Amino acid sequence: MQLENRYLSFCNVLEKEKIADLDKIKTCFTLLSVANTIDIECAKRLQQFHLSESRLIILVLLKEYPELSLQEIAKLLGITKASTTTLISSLVNEKLISKRTASQDKRISLVSLTDTGTILVKEILHQHSQWIEKITQNLSAEELTIFKKILQQIHQNVSQQESHNENN
Repeated sequence: MQLENRYLSFCNVLEKEKIADLDKIKTCFTLLSVANTIDIECAKRLQQFHLSESRLIILVLLKEYPELSLQEIAKLLGITKASTTTLISSLVNEKLISKRTASQDKRISLVSLTDTGTILVKEILHQHSQWIEKITQNLSAEELTIFKKILQQIHQNVSQQESHNENN
């Protein structure tokens, strides 16, 4: 697999300077390139439904939790309330979700899926999960287990570095 151009120059300079283990660096950049390719393809697939990943996740959250406040959605998505409000407004305008004021606290808005939103989520989940499965279709159960362990180790390494940087 060819590395993305943005990583090639980095590797070329590292190779000339002999600063680091180039194989490990290229492996990490390959992982980033694959993740970016998946992100781009995912965005293209969601475009046919006029959705972004964030908008889809809101719909999925509302499938799991029948009613949520904007604050709860913001927290679950890890984004600001202002960003959540923008996303929610667009989904309300498209009649995929409905919004109401909480009876106990008029300052709180609660959202839920409409029938149209429920049908769309079901269709997208079916198509999207099939596509996601195909990403790893050629891997055996043993290879998937090994791959997950490797990803967990990489995640642990990144987390340890973040923790170390915060303490310094």
